[in-house]
Amino acid sequence: MAPTFGEILRTFRQASNDPKRLNRRLSQERLGELIGHEMGDFGFSGAAVSNWERGENKISVEDRNVLIALIKVLHKCDGLGTLKDANQLLEAGNYRAFDDDEKQEVFGEITEKINVEPPTPKQNTSTRSLFALLLENLFSISEDEYQELITRVEEGPRPTWPRQLAAFMRKAADNWSLSLADVNWIWVWWLAWWLMAPSLRWPFEDRQSSVIAMQMYIAGTLAIPLLIGLLVNTKDNEYWKQQNSASSKLVRLYTYQGAAIGFNVGYFFILPLVFIRYYLQLGSSIWLEIAAVTLGLILGNMAARVVPHNLWRAYERLTLADGRIFFFVALLGPMWGLFFLEYHSILLTPFSGITIILLALTAVVLISTWQARKNISQDKQNLEP
Repeated sequence: MAPTFGEILRTFRQASNDPKRLNRRLSQERLGELIGHEMGDFGFSGAAVSNWERGENKISVEDRNVLIALIKVLHKCDGLGTLKDANQLLEAGNYRAFDDDEKQEVFGEITEKINVEPPTPKQNTSTRSLFALLLENLFSISEDEYQELITRVEEGPRPTWPRQLAAFMRKAADNWSLSLADVNWIWVWWLAWWLMAPSLRWPFEDRQSSVIAMQMYIAGTLAIPLLIGLLVNTKDNEYWKQQNSASSKLVRLYTYQGAAIGFNVGYFFILPLVFIRYYLQLGSSIWLEIAAVTLGLILGNMAARVVPHNLWRAYERLTLADGRIFFFVALLGPMWGLFFLEYHSILLTPFSGITIILLALTAVVLISTWQARKNISQDKQNLEP
């Protein structure tokens, strides 16, 4: 698969040198500043450049001056050397190639290096450390910026960690701002907690309270995955825009399926811990309630993005037939809610409850093992001549 605009941009930026710091890689923040210098304005934040590289945001085709300034900075900083490099970057972002005036503006008369082989962009980030991914995705701080920040505060009395932590917190605060999407996620979390938490507060006071709790739970398992799917934007995602044969409706459908799978997995992952708390007669389960809802939303968000992509990579297409077996997960919540409503008195008895939980876990493992063996057998058949 061809590298994206963001991947190529990251490659050229990491190959660039900061003109004010010898032998120092050009950081996202400095690139944003230097673009501003070229354009005669305030430029862009490191977070904005990070979003370009991660494909979260895209430079508008109408902002041609931004693209020219970006390429000019990369060229001056020795990261992007040739006209071929520049057009490769533009093509990856579906922008038109440089015209003669733009060639002259950026490269002047030095276009004879056009045949120089450009650097090979990194096509995957699997070798990047988990720490670097967390920095970039949670705090919008690149690994380069983090290393620069640590180096900047090394001078001074020992220990250095208070200055490092203070500098990191300032940097994260500068890069982070509350958006409408963030507010929407907070609302979804609050709604999920309100709907799901009563189903974990045992023992129920009476039959009516148990019915209300499980009705709220069933409503939550149906509504929250839909809200997660709505918050996962696939319409404006650059990757899905480039997959011309992928139906946008099926991408959305599998996004909702993934959200349902992840949300239910998160809830059922914490559920055994709630049983253990109850059997041991420990205190309130408020923290387990929060954990169940939070983990459900995190896994729902993750699976909503992963499921359609995995199906696309596995089959090089998206059809209902390829993943229809997993749509039963939409019924998992209602089925569990009705089952628990009728049999919670048995489940809340330690011996019978633990036995049923172990039987359920055994069934899950057996089904997973059977499915894995089936997939291996199919793969072998496909490889046979």
